[in-house]
Amino acid sequence: MGKHAMIILVLAAVVCGGCTSTRYLSDKQSIDRQHDMRKNRTGTNVGDVLLSFANMFISGVLNTDYEITQSERAFKRICIINQSADTLIVNMVTDIVWKETGYCDIMGIELPPGAKQKLLAPHPAAYNVYFRTPYSEEEKLEIRTDNQHRRFALRPGMTNWLQEKEN
Repeated sequence: MGKHAMIILVLAAVVCGGCTSTRYLSDKQSIDRQHDMRKNRTGTNVGDVLLSFANMFISGVLNTDYEITQSERAFKRICIINQSADTLIVNMVTDIVWKETGYCDIMGIELPPGAKQKLLAPHPAAYNVYFRTPYSEEEKLEIRTDNQHRRFALRPGMTNWLQEKEN
């Protein structure tokens, strides 16, 4: 395999590995919102790259040290992981509004055992995550997108353990 083919393969793995998907989403409004947020985020990133190249070119031609500030990041990629032996039904509710068309809620996530769902979420935001299996009681957990964690593993009974730990 040639050097160029290897570079393309590595780039494809990085790009595909970092993508969000709607594979396990069943709520049409949540799917549409994820696609819309991804387009918005991609447009912002492309704009930042183009501005950086323009800045580099202008700085080189004019021999200046002028720097363009990059856009503030409005989204964070998170990953919800099902650590149970059953399918988890997950709904994520927040008070953050997306383009005055409704809240940035992510509803109808149906995760099979061991599955992962990558999502875009507003940054910073707090989500009340309601989850259950077909055989368990609904549990509630808060996820904050402004902390350092990106991966959130869910399993039935985990909030009972957290409540006992707090008491």
